[in-house]
Parts: sequence; structure tokens; C-alpha cells
Amino acid sequence: MPTGKFDAYGEIMPAAARESSRTASAVLSRIGQFVFWLLVVVIVSARIICYPATPAFDVGSATALKQAAAR
Repeated sequence: MPTGKFDAYGEIMPAAARESSRTASAVLSRIGQFVFWLLVVVIVSARIICYPATPAFDVGSATALKQAAAR
């Protein structure tokens, strides 16, 4: 039994309603994909612009670590 011919309550849908729901679903899917990828681009761009790629801490040499541990 194909599920495309029945609505959520089990009643038979007319052909026009099936086509319009399929079209609306496709449009909403495209809009959702566009919003998702736009959000991804904005977040990645903000990350690149606002935060530098350099590490937040400076890695010292092994001798500096021994001296710090001895204190």
C-alpha cells in the first residue's frame, strides 16, 4: 500500500493535494538547506575573522619546564 495516497489520518488524498504537498515539501526543503549552509558560512567566517589561528599559550623549552618544576 503506497503511503503517498493517504494523509496523516488515513483518508485518501485527492491528486491535487498530493502534488501541492510534494511541491511545498520540496520548497521547504530547499529553504531549510539554504538556511543551514548560510549559518555554516556565517559561523566559519566569524571564527576566521574574530579568532586568530595562533595558539593561546606559548610552549617553552624542556629546560624552562624543569626550572619551573624546581621552584
